[in-house]
Amino acid sequence: MKLFKWMISAITVASSLPAIALEEASKRPELAIGTMLGSLILVLACIFLFAFLMKKSNLIRHGGQHSAIKVISTQALTNKSRVQIIEVQGKQYLLGVSEHSVNLLDQLEPVEQEVIDTPENPSFKDAFATVLSKVGKKK
Repeated sequence: MKLFKWMISAITVASSLPAIALEEASKRPELAIGTMLGSLILVLACIFLFAFLMKKSNLIRHGGQHSAIKVISTQALTNKSRVQIIEVQGKQYLLGVSEHSVNLLDQLEPVEQEVIDTPENPSFKDAFATVLSKVGKKK
């Protein structure tokens, strides 16, 4: 929540900068290029920050229902190793995944899972709307 408030205040300050910079640039034309580069850097920083936050919050998921391999579950064991349950053509497999290898540990019997109302891979629009509604409720 603090990050969100900080971002709003940074955007507010950044939106007032062009007016101040325009006034200064009219007095000193050499400041116009610096102002333009500063604004460009600020916009690029915001884009990279939002991309990083989207990646960390798992809102963008690759693959989907049309993929031949579906990851059912992942459990980290150490920093560089994990155990995964995957499904391929209706069969489930338990894999040990490390930095240098992937090992088949066991073939599992398929288990019927409860159907959940939320889509497995929501579209970007739906995921973004969900995040915005959560942020709006926290206020």
